[in-house]
Amino acid sequence: MSVLRYHRPARQWTEALPIGNGYQGAMLFGGVEAERLQINEGTAWSGSIASENLPPVVTAGQARTAIAAARAALRDGDPLAADAAVQRLQHRHCQAYLPFVDVTVQLLPAGATGWHGEPDSYERLLDLATATHRTRWRRDGIEVRQSSFASHPDRVLVHRLWTSSPVDVVVTLSSPLKVLGTRTPAGDFANDTPTAMIATLLQLPSDVVPAHEDADEPVFWDGSPGAALRGACSVAARHDGIATPVVADGQDAISMTLRNVTTVDIVIATATTFDGIARASRGDEHDALTRTTKQVSSALNRGVMAVRNRQLADHRELFGRVSWDLSAGDHVGGPTDERLIAANTHTEGPLRADPHLAVLLFDYGRYLLISSSRQGGTPANLQGIWNESMRAPWSSNYTTNINLQMNYWPADVTNLPETVPPLFDLIEALSRNGRETAERLYGASGWVAHHNSDIWAYTQPVGYGRHDPKWAFWPFAGPWLVQHLHQHLDFGARSQPDPKEFARQIVWPITASAAEFLLDWLIEEPDGTLGTAPSTSPENTFLLPDGHTAAITRSSASDLSLTAELFQRLLGLADTLGNPDEHLVNRVRSAQAKVPALRVGRNGDVAEWLDDLTAADPHHRHQSHLYQLFPGNDLTDELSEAASRTLDLRGDDSTGWSLAWRLALRARLRQPEAVSRLLAMLFRDMETDRGPWSGGLYPNLFAAHPPFQIDANLGYVAAIAECFVQSHDGRISVLPAVPAEFGAGTMRGLVARPGVQVDVEWKQGEGGPALVSARLRALHQAACGEYVIAYRNRLLTVNVDEAGTEVEGDLFDQ
Repeated sequence: MSVLRYHRPARQWTEALPIGNGYQGAMLFGGVEAERLQINEGTAWSGSIASENLPPVVTAGQARTAIAAARAALRDGDPLAADAAVQRLQHRHCQAYLPFVDVTVQLLPAGATGWHGEPDSYERLLDLATATHRTRWRRDGIEVRQSSFASHPDRVLVHRLWTSSPVDVVVTLSSPLKVLGTRTPAGDFANDTPTAMIATLLQLPSDVVPAHEDADEPVFWDGSPGAALRGACSVAARHDGIATPVVADGQDAISMTLRNVTTVDIVIATATTFDGIARASRGDEHDALTRTTKQVSSALNRGVMAVRNRQLADHRELFGRVSWDLSAGDHVGGPTDERLIAANTHTEGPLRADPHLAVLLFDYGRYLLISSSRQGGTPANLQGIWNESMRAPWSSNYTTNINLQMNYWPADVTNLPETVPPLFDLIEALSRNGRETAERLYGASGWVAHHNSDIWAYTQPVGYGRHDPKWAFWPFAGPWLVQHLHQHLDFGARSQPDPKEFARQIVWPITASAAEFLLDWLIEEPDGTLGTAPSTSPENTFLLPDGHTAAITRSSASDLSLTAELFQRLLGLADTLGNPDEHLVNRVRSAQAKVPALRVGRNGDVAEWLDDLTAADPHHRHQSHLYQLFPGNDLTDELSEAASRTLDLRGDDSTGWSLAWRLALRARLRQPEAVSRLLAMLFRDMETDRGPWSGGLYPNLFAAHPPFQIDANLGYVAAIAECFVQSHDGRISVLPAVPAEFGAGTMRGLVARPGVQVDVEWKQGEGGPALVSARLRALHQAACGEYVIAYRNRLLTVNVDEAGTEVEGDLFDQ
C-alpha cells in the first residue's frame, strides 16, 4: 500500500507530512496536545513586478564594457580577470517563496483544564492514493480521530475531527507575515448547523534577502500600493457544540473556542492579490478576504462530504494512472522512518532488505507533483509548495540550471500532463521579461534568463557584483526550459486542447525568440566554428596552472549542447509548421553547421569545456556536460561510452538531486548495476550527517540536498520510469535498466513518445529481469501506428491503436 506510517507525532518539519492541491500546501505534525497545520499559499512570494528593477540596475553601457573586458581577458589567457569582469553584470537577487499561516487545533476534555494520562494507540499516516493525512489515538478514555485533505476542485484545505466523547477545541489562526488585522466574517451559509469563522488580513514583504547573504535588515516591508502582495486566510468550523466569543490573541493571532463538541469540520481558504506570473497585483487584502470567505462558504454549503468526493475523484484520476507492484520480498510493516533506518543496516543495501520502499518513494514523488503543480497555480519551486521559513534555503525559488527542470521530468512519462501548465506559464513570462534583459545586458535580440527566477519572472544574473560567476553567470536557462515545451509536444501535448495550436502559438514564438538570442550571443572562432564566450559549466570551476580556480572560459559543453538542441528543435518544428519564418530558419540552419560537437577528453570522458580543462572538483554534483544523454536524447555511441566514463570519474555519491540525475543517466545508458549503487545512496537515512554534498531521505521521505529540496523526489520518479521504458530514440525499449533488487512485478501506465501507454510484466530471469509481456495502447488518435519495440537488443515491429496491443516476451526469442 502507498502509505507513509508513523507511531509518534512529528518533532520537526522534515517529519511532518504534506498535503496540497496545486494552490495551497500544508505540513501536518500530528500533535496530540495540538495539531499544527503549517500552511503555504502558492502565490505567497515577496516582492512585485518592480523587483527586477530595484537599484542598482546594470546599465547597457556597463554591461557592454563588462562583456568586452571578459572576452579580452580570455583572449589574453587571464580567466580570473574574466571572472571579475562578468561579476559586473550581477544585479541583486530574485524574490523568496514564503510561509503563509499556521492553524492549530488544540483539544481538551470538555470542561477540563488539561489531560491526565498519556496517549496510547497513536497512529499517524499519509495515504497517497486518497491524498489524506490521518491521526488517531486514545487518551483519558477518549478516542480522537483527525483527517486532512486538500481539494483542487474547491481550492480549500479541510481538517476533520471526531471524538468518542465531548471535547473543547481551540482553533487558532496566526501568521509569520505582517498581520494587518483579524476578522470574524459572517459567511453566507445555507443551513443552520453551528458554524464559526475567523480570518486574518496579511501584508507580504516587498523584499527578502536570501539566507546566504548577510543583511542587517533581511526582510523589508513596504506598505505602499503595489510594492508587495496582500493576502487573507479564512478558517471556518462547522461543529456540533457551542461556539464561544472569538478572542484576538494579540496583534498576530485570532482564536475561536468550540465547547462540548464531538465532530468538527474545519475548512481553510487562502488568497493573495497575485494576478498571474509577471503581472501587477490586483486589489488589496480586503478583496482577498472576500474571495477566501466565499470559497469557505461555498465549500461548506456544498457539504464537506461532497467536497471530499470531488477531491477523491480528482486525485484518483491522476494518481491512479500509474501503478508499480513488486512480487519480490515480503511487505515490510511498521513506521516508515523505522523501515528506512532498518533497511540501511542490511549488508547488501536498503532495497535488498525492503524493495517496496522504492515503490513507496516512486508513488510519493507522483503524489508530490500532483499536490504542488496544477493548472491555475504556480510552478513547483525548490520545495514544491511547502516551506516554513521566511528565508528558506536558496529562497525556495526557481533554480533554472537543473532544479526547476528536474521537478517536471516525470510529468509526461508518468501521465501527469495536467501538472505542466504552471511551468509553461513561467516560461512564457520569462520569454517576455527576458527581452529587455537580453537587449540591455548583451545587445541581443530574443530573450534570456539566468540561474534564478521567481513568480515575477526575474531574468537577470544575481549576486550583487560579488558572487562567484560559476553559478551566477549562466545565460542558458532559456534553451533548457524551451526543451520542456518540445518534450511535451513529443509526448502528444495532452495538457492542451489543440496541440497543433499550442505548437504554433506558444512553442514556436518562444523557441524562435530563444534562438534569436543565441544567434546574437554566439561568436565566431578563428577556425570558423561558433562558440560562447564568456561561458561557464554550471557551478563548476577549472584549475589554472598556478593552482587557482576560475569559472569563466569559452564554450562549455553544456552551452554547445543546449545550442545544438535548440537549433535542431527549431528546425524540426519549422518543418512541422510549414516554415513560419524562412529568414530565421536559414540563419539557424547555417549556424547549426558551425556549432562544434562534444569532444571525448584526454581521460576518455566527455570534455566539460571545449578546451578540455581540468575540473577543480572532479566529483562535482553537476554533470551538465552530459545534458545530451539525459534529459536530452542525442548522444552518439562513442559519446555514450565517454559519458559512462564521465560518470565513473565523477563517482556515485552526491547531493539528493544529483543522485537522481545520475540515476537517470545510468538508466539511459542501460546500466542496472550502476542504478543499484545509486539507489542505495539515495535511500540512505539522514540520521547521519555526511556533510553538505551527500544526499538521502528525511523521516518523511523528503529528499535531502541537504537540506530538503523536492527535485530529487521528482527526479527519482523520472529515473525509475527510465529504467522500465525508454522512447527517446524512435523506439520503445522495455526493461532497459531494471535493477536486480526489483525482482519480479508489473509497471503499468508509463507513457512513451508520442503518447503510447506501456504496461510491462516481468519475472526474475538468469540474466536479470525477463519480460513476460508488454501491452501498448495509444492514448490519442495521432499516436496510433507502427512501432519498433526493443528488448535486450532484439527488435519487434507491432501496430498500436487505441484498443491496445499485447506483446508476449517469448516473441523476442523467435
